[in-house]
Amino acid sequence: MGKLENELKSIIDFRYGSIPKFAKEVGMSPHTIYTVLRNGISGGSISTVLPILAKLGIDSNWIIKNKLIEVGGDGSDYVDIPLYGSIAAGTPIEMMEVENTHPVPTKVHEMHPDSFLLKVEGNSMNRILPNGCYALIDPCSDVKKDGEPYAVCVNGYDATIKRVKKLANGFQLVPDSTDPTYPVQTYNYNEPGTETITVIGRVVYYVLPFDWSF
Repeated sequence: MGKLENELKSIIDFRYGSIPKFAKEVGMSPHTIYTVLRNGISGGSISTVLPILAKLGIDSNWIIKNKLIEVGGDGSDYVDIPLYGSIAAGTPIEMMEVENTHPVPTKVHEMHPDSFLLKVEGNSMNRILPNGCYALIDPCSDVKKDGEPYAVCVNGYDATIKRVKKLANGFQLVPDSTDPTYPVQTYNYNEPGTETITVIGRVVYYVLPFDWSF
């Protein structure tokens, strides 16, 4: 964060107590606020930055006059967003501490402004998501279209990514791998002892880490 962004965060913490609380007041996701502060307001879109400044009572005309944001510009081609190594069901994303970030194209982020990255481990989805890549997750709590890839938690444990099919009372997790030994997993809630599936979000994109090698 730059000096200005640090000052903004101090104001937010003093007046609202935390970024998630401020985000609720301004009508944005915590991810969006974190991103603006981390990347600098000069890299944010004017439609995102101005409401933040207005809520904090900061003169946006002074900001624009001093070219701290570009009116009508596209901003940066890339934006850093939160990267998680694991996620457990029941933990709100906005309450998790962001330890790492990774850039994604700004245009992709604008289509999915609440999205975050989740590291893919293993080859169960390697036809579409190579081992070690970062999957972009658009948060949601339900499966809207069968067969699409989703991040889900099984019985509250760390998230896994599979193609998901809804059953009458449960889910099927279907791998998409070049390795045929990965099984389809069926979770039928009519059967006693069936583990609970929690939908975290839909996979909409992926990026590769900087140290990626073939």
